[in-house]
Amino acid sequence: FIREFSKLQDHVASLPFSELRPIVEKELGGPLEKFFLEVNETPLGSASIAQVHEATTLAGETVVIKIRKPGVQKLLRQDLEILEWLAGMAESSIDELKNFHLPMVVSELKKTLLKEADFIQEARSMKSFSENFKDSDFLVIPKVYEELSTEAVLTMEKLKGIKLSDTERLREAGFDTAVLMKNGIDCFFKSVLVFGLFHADPHGGNILVLEGNRMGLLDFGSVAWLSERSKTAIIHMFMALVAEDYEALVLEYLLLSPGTYGNRSTTKVELIYNEVSHIFGPYHGRPINEIPAGKLLLEATNVAYRYQIVLPQDLILVFKSIMTLEGIGRQLDPNFDLLGAASGVSKLVFKQQWAPEKLAKEALQLGRDFSRFTRYLPRQASEILRQVEDGEIHFHTRIHGLDQLVRAHNLSSKRLSLSFVFFSFLSAATAAHITAEFSLWIEITLWAFCGLFLLALLRYIFLPRRL
Repeated sequence: FIREFSKLQDHVASLPFSELRPIVEKELGGPLEKFFLEVNETPLGSASIAQVHEATTLAGETVVIKIRKPGVQKLLRQDLEILEWLAGMAESSIDELKNFHLPMVVSELKKTLLKEADFIQEARSMKSFSENFKDSDFLVIPKVYEELSTEAVLTMEKLKGIKLSDTERLREAGFDTAVLMKNGIDCFFKSVLVFGLFHADPHGGNILVLEGNRMGLLDFGSVAWLSERSKTAIIHMFMALVAEDYEALVLEYLLLSPGTYGNRSTTKVELIYNEVSHIFGPYHGRPINEIPAGKLLLEATNVAYRYQIVLPQDLILVFKSIMTLEGIGRQLDPNFDLLGAASGVSKLVFKQQWAPEKLAKEALQLGRDFSRFTRYLPRQASEILRQVEDGEIHFHTRIHGLDQLVRAHNLSSKRLSLSFVFFSFLSAATAAHITAEFSLWIEITLWAFCGLFLLALLRYIFLPRRL
């Protein structure tokens, strides 16, 4: 699966450089020769949004130019507008789809794709990663040439190495893949749990193995930021997985999900817990290096989603990245232990959260919040009372099951009315037939009305849902 997926990532039809050259010259503001000594017209790689070419700067430095393909943004916006319309129509027309919040999903997809097409955003992400790992001897982030970069053109340092997905070449070159994955996964969890900024698309084609057993990261179009709340939740989730405390895992899901997405009844929580336990059950008691953490967390997320427990998008991206890295790690090292590395970093960060200086900072923040609360409470309470007196605040009472009771009452009334009308026409038709005082057409009409009202009555008896 990983090998086939890598082909999909690395083999996208390329465009001739003659179609990209005008874009580069327009973005940089001059002919190509003004900025580069040479540009190799054969692409290093091609994806749906951009294409990459090797070049040499005027200073003689080897770089790569990432060029956005023509018409990509317009096409993206058109496709996403159609998708938004379809999602809205589907949700409003099909009740079963309302729990999936399709417009929200499409909205997140739209933000992600449009951000990937903006290379200024990508350059900023690369600079942030470089700053975060400036003291690392293992992780290498390409240098960005800001003077040669715009929204549609990104020029960066070229890293020379072997793709992490090319396992045969790595082993032939004598790299210790187990050590590489251990150091790499430590860097990933440090970026997630310490810095809160992580690479959200860490497939083997985006990771290079460099000389000296180092790793280089490529393609920062898909990165995500984590809130402090999400970082803390991930720590608790990994600790729950290691301890096999699935009830604590479900509790974290409930705490993270907005309360607007359905109720939090004890029955619902029990149903979620039972399904999550069923998913994790086969791995109970097994060594942690045999537990596919990313896969299980995503499956648990799908269970929660069915019960309208919606997690923040950044957290789902973490789970997907973990699942991708797990697949690569197990391919390179049969004893790869992602969950062990995660729990180790989680414990370290958890200890840091309880450090005296951290607690002092939080206490100061809590004190400021409480002071602000007590300062504004009397004024806000007075304003609420004023609005109640002026009739600006309205209270609505909803009795559970009342709608069904009203519908049942209306249905019974309609059945009774139809019964009276039916028997009236039946009596009239019978009388007309017996006395023979009415014309044949009147008699036929009366019997026809009897038939119609009988059909209507039967419909309301046997098909009440169509009321």
